[in-house]
Amino acid sequence: MRRLITIVITVLFISCGTKERVITNDGKVYNVKGNNFYNKGKDVTNKLSDIEKERIQSSLEKRLEAEKLAAEKQEQIEESLKELRKKEEELEEKQKQLDDKIDKREEVRDYFFEVRDNLNDVKEDYQKLKDNGELSPNDEAKWQNRLKKLEQKLKEAELKIIN
Repeated sequence: MRRLITIVITVLFISCGTKERVITNDGKVYNVKGNNFYNKGKDVTNKLSDIEKERIQSSLEKRLEAEKLAAEKQEQIEESLKELRKKEEELEEKQKQLDDKIDKREEVRDYFFEVRDNLNDVKEDYQKLKDNGELSPNDEAKWQNRLKKLEQKLKEAELKIIN
C-alpha cells in the first residue's frame, strides 16, 4: 500500500509540472518543469538539442527512480526493524519468565534443603534423648508426631521440586 502511494506521488510530481533540479555530467544545473528546461532561471528549452533534453530527462528519471527505490528500501528497513523490536520484546518477556521460573525453583530447592536439615537435626536430638533414656512415653509420642510432620513437609518440598 505504501509503495502504491509512493509511486502515485512520484508520478504526480512529474506530471503536475513540479520543478526538479538536474545536474548533468558536465556540471550544468537545469531545472525541469514539465517539458521545459531552465538554466540560471532562463528558459533554455528551445536552445537544447533533443539529445540533450533526453539526457537531462533520463538523468531526472534515474534520480527519481533511485529516490523511489531508496524510499522503498527505507520502508523495508523500518518494517524489519519494527518486527525485530517486537521479537526482542517477546524474547525479553520469555527471558523474564525463565528467570522467574529459575528463581522460584531456587526458592523451592532452598526450602527443601532447609526442611531436610531441620529434620536431620530433630532426628539427631531425638536419638540423643532416646539413647540417654530421657524420654517419657508422652515425650516419645510428641517427638514421633513432630518427626512425622517434618517428614511430611520434606515429601511436600520434594514434590514441589519435581513439579
